[in-house]
Amino acid sequence: MAASTTPAPRSAKSAASSADIASLNAELEQLRREVERLRQLVGPSEESYVKLRLDVLGARDAAIGAEAEAGRLKGYCMALEAQVARLDRDQIWFRQQVVMRLKALRYKATPTLGKVVGRLSK
Repeated sequence: MAASTTPAPRSAKSAASSADIASLNAELEQLRREVERLRQLVGPSEESYVKLRLDVLGARDAAIGAEAEAGRLKGYCMALEAQVARLDRDQIWFRQQVVMRLKALRYKATPTLGKVVGRLSK
């Protein structure tokens, strides 16, 4: 027997296509529920991942800036330490050269000059 190639009635096609649409809608709804379940398991949406990536890049830039500032402050601290060392050296020199000479002068000078030098060298 030869197969007939007569088209199915129009109402049968519309019933089949509405059944297909209903099954597609059901499948779509099932997939949406699965996506929602996976998002709850995994975390935020893709848009949130973009925001998170921007936050990470911003934090990295802030860390780089903080490291640069720390380096600048370390250099400033080293410069201050060098100045303190120089001032200590100058104070020792001043004490040796000026104050000790004034004290020595106090014993060699006249009594009135010795009193003035004594007051200056205390």
